[in-house]
Amino acid sequence: MRTTRIAARSALLVGGLLALGATAHAAGNGNKLVWKRIGGITVPNGVVGRHADGTPCDIGVDCVQGTPASWTTTDGSAEVNLGTGRVEFSVRGLVLSADPSFSNIGTTSFITMVKGTLVCNDTQPGSAELVDTDAVPLSSLGNASFRGHVDLPVSCTAEPGDTVFLIRIADVSDPDHDDLIDDWNAFGAVRSGPDGD
Repeated sequence: MRTTRIAARSALLVGGLLALGATAHAAGNGNKLVWKRIGGITVPNGVVGRHADGTPCDIGVDCVQGTPASWTTTDGSAEVNLGTGRVEFSVRGLVLSADPSFSNIGTTSFITMVKGTLVCNDTQPGSAELVDTDAVPLSSLGNASFRGHVDLPVSCTAEPGDTVFLIRIADVSDPDHDDLIDDWNAFGAVRSGPDGD
C-alpha cells in the first residue's frame, strides 16, 4: 500500500513538472512574433501602414512606401521578442525581379545596406508606428542578417497581431538614387505568435 502511495505521488510530481515545463515553454513562445519566410515586394510602390479611415498617411513617419520595382528572395525569416525588444532577421537572395532600366534584373543593383522595420498598429484606427533596426550590409548575392535590440512602443506589445515586418533600403552606392532610401523591398510572411497563431 505504501508503494502504491509513493508511486501515485511520484506520478503527480512528474505530471506537475511536465505541466510546469509546458507552461513555461508556451509562455516563452507566446512572447515572440515569428515570420517564417521573407518575400520580395511584388506590387511596386505599395504602401504599408495606411490609415484605416482612408486619410492620408505621412510616408516615412507612420507608413512606408514600397520600391518602384519588384524584388524576389530565396529564403529568410524574422523574429521579435515582445518582452525584451530583441530582433533577429535574415534574408537570402534579395534581388530585383524587375527594373525600369532593364539592366539590373537578378542583382541587388546599387543597394548596399538594408534595415528591418516593424510597422506596429498597421490596420487599427489611428496611426501606425515604425520601429527600425540598425542598418546592415546587403551582399552582392542579396544576403543580409541582423541581431540586436530595439525600443518597442506600446502599439507593438499591446496588439502584436497588427504588426508587420518589412525590410527597407538603408543605403545606396549611387547618390542619384538616394530617393529609394527608406523604401521597403521585402516583407515577413507566415507569421506566428501572439494573436497570430
